[in-house]
Amino acid sequence: MDAPEIDGARDHGVQQRTADNWAADLYSIVMPQQYDWNILQQMREQFMRFGYIRLFEFISPAGLKLIKNELDELAQLAIRKSFEMPGYATPRSLSALGGSIIKAHSPFLYSLYHHYALRNCVENIVGRTVYSCTHPEEFMVANFLHQRGDTHGWHLDDPPYALVIFAELPGENGGGELEVVPNWTDLCRRKHRRQDEAIGDLVAWAEENGLVDRHRHQAGDAYLLRADMNLHRVAPLVRAGERRAVVNLAFQCTAVMEYGSTADMLYGTESDHAARS
Repeated sequence: MDAPEIDGARDHGVQQRTADNWAADLYSIVMPQQYDWNILQQMREQFMRFGYIRLFEFISPAGLKLIKNELDELAQLAIRKSFEMPGYATPRSLSALGGSIIKAHSPFLYSLYHHYALRNCVENIVGRTVYSCTHPEEFMVANFLHQRGDTHGWHLDDPPYALVIFAELPGENGGGELEVVPNWTDLCRRKHRRQDEAIGDLVAWAEENGLVDRHRHQAGDAYLLRADMNLHRVAPLVRAGERRAVVNLAFQCTAVMEYGSTADMLYGTESDHAARS
């Protein structure tokens, strides 16, 4: 049931640059391929059907180097998380940091989130206007899986659209794949189940019936996911000494929306938790 993959490769004739002059070069680094009408229609149809599309070589080699360097620096600020998310009852075992820290320490990544070329690319695929995520942490997050067994367990996101850019991945058969149960919210309606509570048995049923898609990516790739409707997780890392490092940019369908508490639990700082307790 895997979604077909459309090759979005482009010419990466961008010279290597340093973070010192990233502002002038941001357009060249992130400008997506200008898809012709037929390819764009295929991409929209795939996204509507599967809620997922892989964007091959979305970031140029120069851009990938910058993003990886930024994430290497941010990883030193990431907070280690190891807990079971209430409701879903699925594990979170990773190091993470939310948008407030990224905004404060990485002007490059913060500007990337607001870059019009990147925003236009998302809108062209989904076929509608998207809005900035209003959650102070979830609008942009960085996730690092770097220990054997690390996983970002099954869940839905609050913001509808997730654009995930890969900076680093484990080697072949090293885990860290994206796993998706497409149309999860519809499945839960048909099964008379809550979509975010005690989901283990329904995920097992989906697995037994071939309803779990698995997607492997490469550094520099990205994917776009309808993350509020399609249950997803990151498969556990298999080996020690390897890392999965991504930055996730979230977008809304509407200018205003309500958020639950899951993002605060995963991406809020320790001082945030202390203030709420």
